[in-house]
Amino acid sequence: MQRGLAIIYSDNNSSAQLIEAIIEPVTPHIIRCSTIEQTITACHSEEPKLVIILSVRPFINGRELVANIRTRNARKPVIYVISWQQSERIVLSLLECGVDQYITFPICISRLRGKVENELKTSVRL
Repeated sequence: MQRGLAIIYSDNNSSAQLIEAIIEPVTPHIIRCSTIEQTITACHSEEPKLVIILSVRPFINGRELVANIRTRNARKPVIYVISWQQSERIVLSLLECGVDQYITFPICISRLRGKVENELKTSVRL
């Protein structure tokens, strides 16, 4: 099984390390980014299969972030957002912006790992 590349964005290093530890068994090639600019640059150069964003703040400008992540990527990476926000309005807004999955903290470790593993096993999205 070919393992895919994942990029994790968080301005909180501890949160990024936690998510990395959870998904590392199913995708050992993980890049952590601490700014959204680093995340976009990494997405353009590495063409990941999965991008995990641990905040809703970068989505203040809406669709632009998703478009910037997916621009120049033949694979069109899947985008997960994990946050404490549970407002239905925020969740719907993120999904309308193009986010593929929204997961709230606290997370179920086995569920997140399973979702990531399943995503990386599926065919490449175009």
